[in-house]
Order: sequence, then C-alpha cells, then structure tokens
Amino acid sequence: MTTRQSQVALICLKKEFLSGAPEERPIKLLINGQYAKLTGTELRQIFHDHSILELCEVEHLGQEQLRNVVDQIADKIISVSEELSYFSAILLLQIFVQTNFTGPRLPRVDELGFLVRLTSSTPAVLSLLSLSGQRPSKLVDWPLLLILSLRLFEKLQRCPISLVGENQSLEPEAAISQSNIPEFTEDNYVQAALCWWRARALQVQQSLFHDANPVLSTLTFSLLCPSLVAALMDNTDVNTAPNQYTLVLYHLERARAALGAGSETQASESLARAKSASGLQFVLTGCKAKRTRFQEKAFAALAVLARSQDTLLRVGSESRHNPQEVALNDDLFLERLRFENLGDDQALEELGDGKRVKIDFPNYESAEDQEAKLLPIAVKEDDIPAPLRSLDPNSQPALADLDSVQLLLRLETIRANTPANNALVGEELRALVERVLFSPPGSVNWLVFSNALWQRSLLETSRPKTVERGVLQLYSLVEELGVHAEQTARLFPKSKEEEQFPQMFAASDLRDDTTLINAVRSQYVYALPLSPKWSLDSRLAEKLLELGSVKSALEIYERLQLWTDAALCYGSMGNESKAEELVLRQLAESPDDARAVCVLGDVRQDPALWEKAWQLGRYANAKRSLAKYCYRRPDGSRDCRAAIGHQYDCVRANPLNFENWYFYGCLGLETEDYELAAEAFTRCVALDDSSQYAWSNLASALLRLDKLKEAFTALQRAVSSGDTEKASWKIWENYLIVAVKLGRWDEVLLASRTLLDTRKLDGDGSLDIPILEKLAGLLVAEPYDADARQTHFQRTCVKFLCQEVPAVVNYSARVWRIVAKVDLWRKKPWLALEDYEKAYRAAISRPELEADQDAWREAVAACEDLVSAYENFGELPGKHGAGDVVCKDWRFKARSTVRSLLSKGKVWEDTAEYVRLQELRDETKNK
Repeated sequence: MTTRQSQVALICLKKEFLSGAPEERPIKLLINGQYAKLTGTELRQIFHDHSILELCEVEHLGQEQLRNVVDQIADKIISVSEELSYFSAILLLQIFVQTNFTGPRLPRVDELGFLVRLTSSTPAVLSLLSLSGQRPSKLVDWPLLLILSLRLFEKLQRCPISLVGENQSLEPEAAISQSNIPEFTEDNYVQAALCWWRARALQVQQSLFHDANPVLSTLTFSLLCPSLVAALMDNTDVNTAPNQYTLVLYHLERARAALGAGSETQASESLARAKSASGLQFVLTGCKAKRTRFQEKAFAALAVLARSQDTLLRVGSESRHNPQEVALNDDLFLERLRFENLGDDQALEELGDGKRVKIDFPNYESAEDQEAKLLPIAVKEDDIPAPLRSLDPNSQPALADLDSVQLLLRLETIRANTPANNALVGEELRALVERVLFSPPGSVNWLVFSNALWQRSLLETSRPKTVERGVLQLYSLVEELGVHAEQTARLFPKSKEEEQFPQMFAASDLRDDTTLINAVRSQYVYALPLSPKWSLDSRLAEKLLELGSVKSALEIYERLQLWTDAALCYGSMGNESKAEELVLRQLAESPDDARAVCVLGDVRQDPALWEKAWQLGRYANAKRSLAKYCYRRPDGSRDCRAAIGHQYDCVRANPLNFENWYFYGCLGLETEDYELAAEAFTRCVALDDSSQYAWSNLASALLRLDKLKEAFTALQRAVSSGDTEKASWKIWENYLIVAVKLGRWDEVLLASRTLLDTRKLDGDGSLDIPILEKLAGLLVAEPYDADARQTHFQRTCVKFLCQEVPAVVNYSARVWRIVAKVDLWRKKPWLALEDYEKAYRAAISRPELEADQDAWREAVAACEDLVSAYENFGELPGKHGAGDVVCKDWRFKARSTVRSLLSKGKVWEDTAEYVRLQELRDETKNK
C-alpha cells in the first residue's frame, strides 16, 4: 500500500482500503479500534516513555502548569518521531471520541501506558478546552486526551499560536491567519490529511460547548478547503472506490460542520456535491398506505425512494456488527406502513391541504436544479426517475452507509430551515428517516441506525397523537446511548466481541481479521452531528421544555449540574432569585465562564456583567445583549449609535450567526446608515437566502442608495423565498412601487393581484387606484381584436380589472369607471353601461354626501358620466345580437337619474355643481 492510500485509510477509517501489508499493521489496529494492541508496535516507546510518564501526574496542577505539561508531552512525542506523533494525535482523538461519544467505556489497562494517567477532569483541565468564554461540560471524560491531540496537531502544523488554554479573545480571522494552512498540492497529501484530522478535532471540541463557537467554525471551514481533498485523491486512477468514498465523506463532513455553525445554505451546497459524488438517487413521492392490520382503505402518506451506487455499497460496514431490527408484533399496528399507489399527487394535497410549504433554499425550476434540492419531489409517477420507478417501497434495497448519513444530514438541514411544527414538513422528514430505518435488517451501521432512531423520536414528539410515545422513546434512547448506557442494553444488545472487550484489550495476540464493535460505532462519527453522551440528556430536557414540562427538564439539568440551563428554566418561570442563585453557583465553580456571566447579566439587566463576559472571552451573546440594552434602555431612551458599536463587535466575534447580522442591519436602517444596512443584510442572505424579510430589508437599503435594479432583484428574491403564500403585504407593496419605477408592468400586475388577494379585508385600501388606471391605459392602448389571441398580460389584466377588483371593491366610483373603460375596449358597451350605473350608485351611497362638498362633486361627476353613457351606448347593439339595443329606454333613465340627484342635493343649491345638474336636466328633456 502506498503512503497516500494509508492517509486515505486513516481519514476514512475503512479497513476495506488496506492491503494488509505488515508495515500497515498500526493503521489496521487503529481502524479496528484495538488501541491497547497498538502499544506492541512502534508506538510502545511513546506509550511507555518514562519521561512522559513522570509528566502525567497532573491531579493538582493549575491551568498554567497544565498547559506547560501538555506542551512538554507534545514536544517529547514529536522528538521521538514526527510520523508517530501524527499517528499518536489521531489515536488520542479516537480514544476520546470512543469514551465520550460512541462507547463502550474504555477500560484502564496497563498496555495503554501514559494514557491511563491522563484521566483527570478537574476545572483546571477543562479550562484548557475553553475558548471565547465558552466552557465544556464537567461530564467530559479524559479531557486531556483531546487537549493533547489538539496541541499535537497544532505543533505538527507549526501554528505560531495555540488555541489550547490561551488566546481566549482571538478573532476568527486571526485564528485563520495564524494557523499556517498550506497550499495543498498533489505532493503534500500528508499535510492535507493532517489538516483534515485537525478539523475533526476542532469539531469535537466544538461539540462540547453549548453554543456554536465562531473561531472553531471559521477555522474548520478554512482547513476543509477544496484543495485539501484534491491532494488526497489518487490521480493515477480517478474512478476508484477510495477516491469516491473520500470525496463523498469530505462533502458530508463539510455539511455537518456547516450545520454546527448554523449555516444551512453552506450545508445545502455541500450536500448537493455529496449527492453528485456518491451517485445516490432518491425522490419523495406521494402514495397511499395502510397503517393497521385491519385497515381496508389506504390513506395519504409519503415515501422516499432511494438507491445507492454499487461502488459505495461494496465498502459498507459488516452486517454482523450492525443492530438487528426488533419486531413489535403488535396485534393492531403494522410493523411499517404498507405502501401502494406510488406517485399519487392527491396524497401531497391531502397531507398539506393543497398548500405545500417550501423546504428548499432557492426556487428551482429546471430539471437540473431539481436535482440540487434538499429533497427532490415527484408529484406523479411519471416524475419518478426511471431507476427508482421499479423499486418496491415496501422492500427497498440496502443503502450505502454514507448515503444513509447523507439522508440524515439532509433531514437536519431541512428542519433547521423550515417553520417548526409544520405537519407536511414533519411527514417529509419522517419519510426520510424511515427510509434509513427500514433498510434490510442488519444493513445499517450502528451509529447511523441509533442516530436515525433519535431523529424519529424527536419527530414523534411534534405530533399530538404520538408525543407521549416520542418522549418515552427519547427516554429509552438516553438510557441506551447516554451517560447510563453502561448499565443498560436493551435496544442495542452487546455483541460477543463487546462482552469480551476488556479481555481482548489485554490479550497478547490479536487476529488481523477481528473488527471490534467500537470500530464500527466510530466509523461515521465525524460525518454525523456530534453528540456527546450527556448531550442526549440535555437535548431531552430541551424537548421537555418545548412541551411545557419544565419540572422534568429542571431535574435533568440539575442532575447534569448544568446550572446555567437550570437558571434559564427558573427565569422562564419568573423565579429570578432562584435563577440568579444557580448562575452564581456556576460562577463559583467556574469564575471565567462567559456564558454564565452573560446569563447573570440578562437576569440582572446589568451592562457591567455583559462587558465582563466580553472581556473574559469575546462572548458574542454578551455584546448582543449590550446592543439590545442600548437600543431599548429601561428609561425608554435609545442610543442607536452605541447599539451599533456593540453589535459590530458581536458580528465580528460570530460572523456566521444570521440573527446577529439581521439586528445589525435593522440598526443601520433605523439610523439611516444604509451602507451599513446593505452590508449587513447582504451577509444575512448569504447565510440564509430563504429569509423574506432579510431580502426585503436589503432592498430597502439599496433603494435608499439609488440602486433600483439591485433593489428589485432583492425584492424578487423576497417574494419567492420561504413560504410565498405568507409573504408580508408590505414586501409586495415595495415590490409594486419599484416595479412601477422600472416600468415592469407584468410584475406590477402580479404584485397588484397578490396585494388584492392578501388584503381583501382592507377593501380599496388593498388597491393603488392610479396604478389601476395606468394598467387600464396600457391595456386599451392596443386595439382590441376579438379574433386574435390575447397576450398573457392582456388576459390577466382583463381578469384582474373586470373580475377580481370588482369582487373586492364595489363601492368606489373611480374603480367602476376604470372597469367601464376596459369593458368598452372589449366592445361590450352593455357591460360598460352597467359599470357606469354602479359607479353612480357608489357615489350617491356615500353617507357624507350631504355634508362633504367633495363627495357631492364626485356624485355630480358620476351622474354626468352615466347620462353621457346612456346617450352614447343606449342605441348600440345589445349583447344578444338579435336586433336588440343596449338600453331601449335610455332617455327616461337619464332624466330620472338627474332628477333623483337634484332631489338628494338640495342642501347644495348654491353650488356650481347644482347649477350644472339643472342644466343637465334641461338638456335631457330636449332629447
């Protein structure tokens, strides 16, 4: 095996890539999870080095002393061999991940050498993992393993500064510039692998924090640059399984890192590239399905059809180590839905009441763009891709493990970018996760299967009918996978290898074909969302809070000693004194915990505490709280300039947070700093291009900067993003105004129709009548030809002006005159006459007619128009075309109209309009 293949094997942790050559035995042992046996290789001189063993007495050392000890151990390991130190850094990370994430618990055996002495978890040790004022959980096991791994990676990469235990106020940009990231070429694949593993270690550190850390997120994306994976590819034969596997894994890990940073747009882009590289084919379609054994009629349901490429299937995990499905054998409910009638478009309508919530970022239209969607949809059977049309939804083939991971990451991305508790989105996500769970028995990797179970349980809690079952499932999974997993094993029974795990560690010889259960568990740990064991308890508590079970959530937080989270619970209940007590308890244990200081500032509304949290570690939330405090002070005053200054610090400290940039942009709009607002909202839409209000606010800022075309483009994105049917009427109103200025009359018509539909209750307030008059003028400017085919604008405009507008606004004389103008253009004088009659009735029905002279003038004008219409249209051919006329007795009606208005307007006898009516009465007598 070549060195490049070895690096790929280490990156992918796939034993299938190894040739079994003797010199690769350490790599094989690491991949198999046989860590103790590694001490029988070249690493023994490191594991049992007496000088290192002497340094590992760290129980009572302070932070500075610990940092010096970590540096000394790292230097000694590197002095033995740089290659072995690289391997040691990976080994330390893997053991840490097994201990804290995947299990089983690592036994203390002598073969592990100095590692056994690095189990201390004192506050001083945990402080070395703190960054930007964020501290890891005190439940972390063997934190020094991760600390030493991170330090080794830094030294091997020759970083001039360290993130371990120092530079707590480092900005993300500075972290990148000081990380010595090389330009990756085909020759430096070792450095590429080193950077990939360092990115993994940083993401493991990130998962120990409560909030996303901008330094770690930004640095991870810089390390996982496109040239990195290119350097690891074997260019002598591009189309190989290792190349494909490495490329797919790279994109999936980038997507997971983007999700951890809260950047769903970048996650979506990486997932699209992963799909292209893997060859995964999948589609969501509607169907009918039965849920119970005795159900006769099938009801609407959704199904995901998916098929993996054969090359990825060949490198799947071994089924003998995967969890087997346990049948429920229920007398009523089926084990799984029994599908029929694939491609049923009525199923989608029944599930979503005909109004599908948009779940993808852009508005894709073409077939090519459809492939880039997070969840491609086939409305009808003909829309299902040919390779998937033959699949039986009740018995689909096994998926490659990486494709199952990809589906789960797509689920996370969709959920992060859609409204909570939407019924149809919930059905879509459930179909995704069931495609993973209902693969052939034993075909799904242990970690992937357990993650899918967790996701399904969370989805169950969002439905009223299944919320109780979902919560109970979450409790069961917490017992199986969380901090108490060592005492319980019902859903995931131990294999024979795992039952004998301690003995296998101590065994003197080890067969090369043995794969330990922990190797299978950790195989895809870096591609899936990283969840330490105790975080499952914490996530359960968050779900209980959402469901209103505050007491149960408090019990979990207090058991985990998460005093800050418990304080937030008490604060939500209005018990601020208890909240303050718990925060102070947390600060007594960790005085430099910036999050706890910030929460204490939130409880007390004390700016000094927020400033302290910022000084402790550039904690972005502290500056956000300061900005909001300055924006709305307790005395009711505002200091927007100070708020902008604080929010600027916040977005610099955490540049990947959408909400922070949004508030920053709003401050810019309020202070009329439109350059600032445009920049902020540009960053918003770059992070999440489905936010209607971000696009709309960006357009407002651009309008103020006289960038009309750019503003209109932003408004187009605003009205087509997110749930288009719920777009604010204010956004459509701005869209209308800008479209008028640009002369985009088709868009003006679209905006006018949408405003009329969304603001029906506002009556004529939903219309801009001068714009209606302009649209009518554009329409009648072209000659009407009944035999010619009308343009789309003409058809739509006629329907809008003659049907939709009158249905909403029937009490405005001005509107009826516009309708009459269009009806006359359509050569329908009988309709035009009816319109003038309705205009007259609307004018004389105004209650202020006898008190408001303007209303009186409008009534007289409407009367003149109607009399003129009687005279001009009365003798024209009628609508039946059988010798009839529009209005046979038009003279009588004209005289009656004038006399009626004269009678109503006696209070206006001294006005010129009344005199004009008298003259009109005399004129009608002579006709």
